[in-house]
Amino acid sequence: MKRRMGIGAALLVAALAAGCRDAEPKGLVARAEFGVFFGGQVQKREEIPFQLDRTKQTQGFRIELFEPAGRDLSVAWEIEKPAPRRPGQRRPKSDRVTELAQARARSGEALFEQLLLFEPGDPLGSWKIKVNVEAETVLERGFLVYDARQRALLLRKDGGL
Repeated sequence: MKRRMGIGAALLVAALAAGCRDAEPKGLVARAEFGVFFGGQVQKREEIPFQLDRTKQTQGFRIELFEPAGRDLSVAWEIEKPAPRRPGQRRPKSDRVTELAQARARSGEALFEQLLLFEPGDPLGSWKIKVNVEAETVLERGFLVYDARQRALLLRKDGGL
């Protein structure tokens, strides 16, 4: 029994040592970012203010490939958000909705950007985004959409500002 454990431990150490070598990157995507576009960069934020005016704020995701694609690539994304509630409306069957969309990253380009604009009536609260390139998940995370004016009023009321 001890001998079997010793052989198993030796195999585990060998496997771990083999895994310590620098591995070749897998997939096509070098970097995937989600956040607010600002000055040519993507500011990764956990919280994003609800803003309809595109001149004040745009948000979305950016995909950077290791090298320009030799063919068009499929890019698909899902946005999960709270179900909208309108005055007088009965409670929805689910308190979450998911929107699906897709596009093509062009052959010969190494960068793909997609703006994700807020629409009037979009709900505040916890949202999630998932982005796939050629059916491989390259980005998946949650973020909070909040009302900046309401937050500022609450901070003033509580003596925070």
